[in-house]
Amino acid sequence: MIPRLPAPASLAAHPFVRALPPVLREAVPFGVAVALALLVRHLIVEPASIAHVCDPAPWAGPCALRTLVVLGFTTQGIGWGATAVALAATGARSRPLAQLALTLGGIGLVLYSFALSAFGALLAMLVLVRAGGSPMHETANSATPPTNTTA
Repeated sequence: MIPRLPAPASLAAHPFVRALPPVLREAVPFGVAVALALLVRHLIVEPASIAHVCDPAPWAGPCALRTLVVLGFTTQGIGWGATAVALAATGARSRPLAQLALTLGGIGLVLYSFALSAFGALLAMLVLVRAGGSPMHETANSATPPTNTTA
C-alpha cells in the first residue's frame, strides 16, 4: 500500500511549520519540489539499467515519464518555465507566481537546467523578499515628505 501525503492545510497547522519564519514557510514548496526532483533524478533519470530498458521504446509505458523529464532538461524547458514565471511574478508583484517560479527553479537546478533555472529562482526570491517588506520601509520610501515637528 502506498502511503498518502498529508494535505497542505494539515502541514501548515503542524507546530514545526508554524514555528518557522514566514520566509521559510513560503519556501516549503521549494524544498518539497527539490526533494522530489532529487528522487526523480537518482531513481528514474540516472540509472543505466532504466536507460537501457527505455532506449528501444522511449514513449512506451512508464518510460514516457522518463522521456518527458529528459526532454524537459535537454531543451532547457524547465529553466525557461522558471524564468518566464519569475518575470511574470516580477511584473505583477505576485507572491504565488514567485513561489511557483522558485519551485520550478529548484526543480531545474536539480534536473540539469542550471543557468535559466538559477536566474528564475533568484528573480523569484527577490520578489518574495521585496513583497515581504515591513510597513516601516514602505512609509520611509513613500512620496510624501516627512513633516517637520521642530520649529
